[in-house]
Amino acid sequence: MKYFLTLIVLLTSFSSMAEEPITFFDTITEIPDTSMETLKTSFSKESLPYWGIILGSTGVLYYYDEQLLAYSQKKGRDWRIGNHDNTKPVVTGFGQELVRLPTDTGSWMYFLGDGWMHAGIAGGFIAAGKLKSQQYEVNTGMMIIHGMFVSTIFNQALKRSFGRESPNPKTTERGAWNLFPSFDEYNTKTGSYDAMPSGHVMTATMTFTVLAERYPQHRKIIYPLAGVWVTALSFQMMNNGVHWASDYPLGIAMGYVVAKMAVKMGQKKTEEEIKSEETSWMFMPMLDGRQGMVASRMF
Repeated sequence: MKYFLTLIVLLTSFSSMAEEPITFFDTITEIPDTSMETLKTSFSKESLPYWGIILGSTGVLYYYDEQLLAYSQKKGRDWRIGNHDNTKPVVTGFGQELVRLPTDTGSWMYFLGDGWMHAGIAGGFIAAGKLKSQQYEVNTGMMIIHGMFVSTIFNQALKRSFGRESPNPKTTERGAWNLFPSFDEYNTKTGSYDAMPSGHVMTATMTFTVLAERYPQHRKIIYPLAGVWVTALSFQMMNNGVHWASDYPLGIAMGYVVAKMAVKMGQKKTEEEIKSEETSWMFMPMLDGRQGMVASRMF
């Protein structure tokens, strides 16, 4: 917790430009617009090379998933971190564990990607901005919250589509893929279906990308911190058997793209952006059971 408090103090200690206020209501009502912009960007002609990187890296990591998992868990034992998730429920309700908090080094590393951690970071910026009457900081926190909303929607849609087994409950090497599990089946046996893509890595990437976009003068600090943060998180989720290494590339890409769209909240589109949207190409996967992509152009 002290690390993100230090980050908030550092970033908010400098004067920021004035902005129109973004409200919590805006973080919800702008979900459709940000979601559509995310899809347009993700499946645009310009995104094709990046899809090559995502698919290529995922394929390589998938090939080595079992070896990487075994190596991470061996290191976890060697370093006396252990191979188990030791977060403990502290708030329950409606038959659910609403808040789980870390109790040791390993669970703290896992908590680096938890939604409560990043909601806390967002809340820190909002609180700091309110105390100093700096709307820029408040808006930064709102953008992180907005990014969490949007990215979670996409993440849940893909998890419930791929249905990939996590390492712990795996029934086959690298985990079985049970496409489109039923809603009840997913909710009762979540670990058997929710490995791909990693929501924790996605959320961490999204938060740091928002900060890098909002405070470009401090990227020399933000990028190294993000690298250490996401690396520690990624290692621990393999160590405790929650994720495979190949779950990460898509999660990182999703977090990055959603953040780039989230920071546009409240901004008016330029004439060039409007013109680009009027004649844009989109490449989408086929949804009729066939394999391949379909291209469409909007006028």
